[in-house]
Amino acid sequence: MSTTAAPRRTRGHLLKILGIAFGIAISVGNMIGSGILRAPASIASTVPDTALIMALWVLGGLHVLLTINIEAELATAVPQSGGHYLYAHRAFGDVAGLVVGWSVWMSKLAGIASASIAAAEFLPLLWPAAAGYRLVVALLVQLLIYSLNALGLREGRVIQEGTSLIKTLMLIAFVGAAFAVAAPAGVAAPVSAGSAIGWAAIIGAYALIKGAYSGFDSPVYFTEENERPSVSIPWSLAMGLLTSFILYVAVNGVLIYALGLPGVAATPLPFNTILTRVGGVLPGLLFAAGAIVSVAGVVNSGAMSAPRILFALSRNRLLPGIFQSVNKGGSPDMAMLATAVASLALAATGSFALVFGLIALMDTVVAVLIDSAFFVLRRREPELVRPFRARGYPLLPALLLAVDLVLLVLFAASDHLGLGFAVVLTLASILFAAAARRTRNMNAAKG
Repeated sequence: MSTTAAPRRTRGHLLKILGIAFGIAISVGNMIGSGILRAPASIASTVPDTALIMALWVLGGLHVLLTINIEAELATAVPQSGGHYLYAHRAFGDVAGLVVGWSVWMSKLAGIASASIAAAEFLPLLWPAAAGYRLVVALLVQLLIYSLNALGLREGRVIQEGTSLIKTLMLIAFVGAAFAVAAPAGVAAPVSAGSAIGWAAIIGAYALIKGAYSGFDSPVYFTEENERPSVSIPWSLAMGLLTSFILYVAVNGVLIYALGLPGVAATPLPFNTILTRVGGVLPGLLFAAGAIVSVAGVVNSGAMSAPRILFALSRNRLLPGIFQSVNKGGSPDMAMLATAVASLALAATGSFALVFGLIALMDTVVAVLIDSAFFVLRRREPELVRPFRARGYPLLPALLLAVDLVLLVLFAASDHLGLGFAVVLTLASILFAAAARRTRNMNAAKG
């Protein structure tokens, strides 16, 4: 195990004020964003089979449930803020820790940037004059959320809990309205049972679904700031998944019920097609407002969690000590500043799409490393206090590792650019880890 630096003196410290409500809110808030708004149409156009589509959404939920099973143990056994980086670093050292840390941090940057752009794209539905200022609006959304979070953890918590509640209620209202206006027999054309669906289409659809579920583990980035992490983290992960799973299945079910697969596939936003049946301007305005709140919640979740990764890297002397600075409100301010600069730059240049493409494969690499870290820590540190122990050990964790390994092979085979980036990032992490080790050794020799 690599050496952990002693905490530095800072103006403030991380506050232990979070609980289950925040954990559920940030899990739901990070999962439910523009993905569920756009994924149904893309999936329906490539997988023309209702039963298969619904099965893929269910499988996605079961996959996340298996992941939660081990991450709840890891988070409560290593009760520090920083998320996946902590587990990979503890199990494998600096190189694996850096691979995971940088991958997740970049993924969150891309999520912040793309969600802010999505908010700017929905705003003209409420305020047509904003159509010509999408980039400006996107940057202002980020600046507003970063500014509020810079005030402290309490402010970020309020934003997250509020936006997550609103988006959940809006989706429930949409499902109810869609069932109310749909014809009793539905308008869907029958789907041919003999339709040929290739494996590439199924893998692509599952990748979209996997992306829609991503963010379920956001509570683990705040474990150290939780009042009762041994209880709150497992419950937050489970209830966040359950809430999102029910909404995802209900939304997809009602879209297919009301429009049929051809209708869902015919437009990038099938929600609008249903809302026009309700009649009047108000439903469309409510949808636009709900969409803006939804993606704003994603921005806030990323703005809160990404700095905790830099904070944890700094604690282990893999970044300068300045990133351990915490303000009086409990926010890691310098880490947040670095995150803000990077995500604003991504939004301004539009390169977040490129980042998403590069790190899509890395998300699965991270999953395999965390699965493996679970087994390594179970074997190497049997005495480690584990308030929550993964159910079905070793069979269910082994099943998860096998599934993630298969997905890694499949995604790598179809994503050569992502594979090349994974190799480059790993080599860079080796060099960075060696430089950090030399710096630590020199500092130790001096003092």
